[in-house]
Amino acid sequence: MSIQPTSSSTWCWIGKLTPPHTLLKSKVRETLLASLRQQPSPPLLLVVAPAGYGKTILLMQWHQELLARPAPAHLAWLSLDEADAEPNRFLAYLILALERAGLELGPLSHLAATQSLDAQPLRTLSALLHALSHADHPITLLLDDYHYVTCKEVDHIVCTLLEQATPWLNLVVASRTRPAWPLARWKTKGWVQEVSAHQLSLSEDETRSILGAHAQTSDVQHIHRTTEGWAVAVQLARLWRESHEGNVYGLGAFCGCVTDVADYLAEQVLGSLSPQCQLFLLETSLLERFNAELADAVRERTDSAQLLSQLSHLDALLMPLDAERQWFRYHGLLRDFLGPRVRLTQARRIHRAAAHWLAQASDWVQAVAHALKAKDTALAINLVVQAGGWALVLRQGIRYAQSLVQQFDEQTRRNAPDLLLLQAYLHAKLGEHALCTQRLELAQKSLQGEPRLLRDFYVIRTLSNAYLDRFAHDEPPPGLGEHPEELLAQATLECVNTLHLLTHGDIPNALSSIRTAQVQMQLVASPRGESYCCLHEAQLLALSGQMQASSALINSTLAFVHSHFGGESSLKALIGCLKAREDYWQGHWEQTTPWLNDGWAALEYADGWLEVVAGTAEVTWRTTLQAKGLHPALLELDRVSQLASIRNWPRLQQLINAWRVDALVQGGMLTQARKEAQQADLHTQSPQQDWRNLEAASLALSRLHIATGASQVAFNRLQRDAAHLHDKGLLLPSWRLKLLALVALHKAQIPQQTDDVLTTLLPLCENAVPGLLLEVGPCLLPVLEDYTEALPVLQPLISRLRSWRAQPLRVKIPFSPKETQVLTLLACGQPNKAIAQALDVSENTVKFHLKNIYTKLSVDNRTSAINMALRQGLIAPPL
Repeated sequence: MSIQPTSSSTWCWIGKLTPPHTLLKSKVRETLLASLRQQPSPPLLLVVAPAGYGKTILLMQWHQELLARPAPAHLAWLSLDEADAEPNRFLAYLILALERAGLELGPLSHLAATQSLDAQPLRTLSALLHALSHADHPITLLLDDYHYVTCKEVDHIVCTLLEQATPWLNLVVASRTRPAWPLARWKTKGWVQEVSAHQLSLSEDETRSILGAHAQTSDVQHIHRTTEGWAVAVQLARLWRESHEGNVYGLGAFCGCVTDVADYLAEQVLGSLSPQCQLFLLETSLLERFNAELADAVRERTDSAQLLSQLSHLDALLMPLDAERQWFRYHGLLRDFLGPRVRLTQARRIHRAAAHWLAQASDWVQAVAHALKAKDTALAINLVVQAGGWALVLRQGIRYAQSLVQQFDEQTRRNAPDLLLLQAYLHAKLGEHALCTQRLELAQKSLQGEPRLLRDFYVIRTLSNAYLDRFAHDEPPPGLGEHPEELLAQATLECVNTLHLLTHGDIPNALSSIRTAQVQMQLVASPRGESYCCLHEAQLLALSGQMQASSALINSTLAFVHSHFGGESSLKALIGCLKAREDYWQGHWEQTTPWLNDGWAALEYADGWLEVVAGTAEVTWRTTLQAKGLHPALLELDRVSQLASIRNWPRLQQLINAWRVDALVQGGMLTQARKEAQQADLHTQSPQQDWRNLEAASLALSRLHIATGASQVAFNRLQRDAAHLHDKGLLLPSWRLKLLALVALHKAQIPQQTDDVLTTLLPLCENAVPGLLLEVGPCLLPVLEDYTEALPVLQPLISRLRSWRAQPLRVKIPFSPKETQVLTLLACGQPNKAIAQALDVSENTVKFHLKNIYTKLSVDNRTSAINMALRQGLIAPPL
């Protein structure tokens, strides 16, 4: 395959983004082109025919036709290969092709050129659609050889483009097979114009024009009849005729299907070449694309340029891909003809040489593919290591690393330690912790004491434990950190150390650690790693009460990520989770929704550290509680609980238990809240536990105590826990507890000192975090109303809280009144007959309502329905 010799996209093959520069003698398909001209251009022109019918030639001529119009069209061309079936590689080439057509793509162009597109192809597709919607001119995209990339993900991309990018984008697609698209539906909308094999078959006049004016009529008729107008066979007949000085003797004696005609003609044409040229064709036929340099490498010779010159007349079979005729590819039929004739040992040598050449060009995906075709698994694994091994995930992203690993068979993936470590890291980032653990266990058995593998194993195990919210104190292997090339590993370990310190609330050391990691990420030029460092630092700054510094870092990181990874990247979505928290603290609760929605799409797919998920989950359920009511808020917590179970995060589940109690109290479900608090042992939580659970339990239990008349107990606990958090440097969590303590004091009718109240309120006003006051709710009003003169900034908040008090939080039940009555009686243990008598309805009506209740609660029996209704706060527990 050919490599584009550019600094930013060394992997990009020449000839992919432009039509082939063939000198092939072919009559312009005037009849077909006229037909295309006469019809209005639909969103899709689909050309479907077997190999050799001239699909590419038609696309080339239509491309030239569009360029020659008085108002030239903006055209993008993409020739596809088997490797392009990987969605991100397909998208990368697609972006580069559209860029050549003049489409402004911003950061997407750089991401495509460096093969660093987002791990979720749909995010890239969304960004691409956004760019197309802002284009100042329509673009026609020509996709040749689409049959090579037929798969569900690529089909989805193309279908989405067709259905959502019209009228900015028209598609012209050539394929040997009909794509699995909803063509019937599109045709009813007038979106499709199709060209078939029958329409592509050459007429007798077109056959004559290819064979030349000197061809006898009988010869023309015989060839046309025998080949049935199959273009490639006619071209081969021309080559044979020219090589035999016009003699077509022997063709008349041939009888058989047209496929056999092509093989027969190919054999005859190649037989007329010199032995050197025949050998050249054999030795290069295994390459998708090549130039003289690559051909020399696989042939271990230096005469490829001269031989290519001698073969220039084979333009029907050896197609130049650039105007300079430096890069070439074979017609598919010739490759199919030559491939089986290459000896196995020879094929392995060729593939091995191609792998080395491609590795030097940094096209690691294709290098590994050729190594595996050479049956040289050791070489393929070594190429993955040369490409960066596990660090590829940080440098190139999840998808690129997956595209390398997935080329190996399962046995190799389970036995090669380097592949096992790369897979373990991928599984950890994707939240697939069981698979991650399995791969690590397999890797540990095959380390064989090799220092590099021992170091990599230590790094990946430490990383995977961090994703599991586990932080061990294993000693690093000897020599870790002694080599400059290990700087990325050191930076990664510093990030893990930061998370460890954050878990224990050691903010000063955590800040020091993450800043060290950021410097190291900058030194190794890892913008993705640097962005993660900024994410952690912004979180730490906020927790330590440095709200302005945190906000500035969040905004600058969003801009940095946007410039490097685009507006639809998963990384931007992760940073957006912190932006949602910032909006929450600043009281802009209505602005959190788009950030949260995008953030969850990323967190549930990849990169879900518990700390980021916990903060995002809390903002989600608290804003949902205020905007929609108790039931939707509890449903959000159920969703997070499922994620905690999948990710094996018991600490997050503890947080959810406390948050449920908090929500139930605010929704007025005190009996259920008390019951769940006891089940979760919230009363036993102590300052020695992790600070997040301490904060959540203190808030939940104190709300419960205040609501049930034990305000003094609530105040004592809040005061104790707030002091503990403050001493650790966790100022933001301590502010939250101190605010609720003001409510507890008021409810307990204990006189409050003005200085004490101002000491609590002033930091919130100075740091512009009114959202914390909104979080406490209208119960804070009696305290705030006495301090409007001292703190005028409180007045808008007081007005907002008063409006909430006028419209108190309701438990929004998704049931009709009759369904609610049935559910209540069901919870009291009443059978269907008793429920029917109590409601004066038939038993069949009761069964009808029960069916609806089961459906809405996603259960299938009475006991499950009662438990789910109690859990979601839809009914009060029976007394």
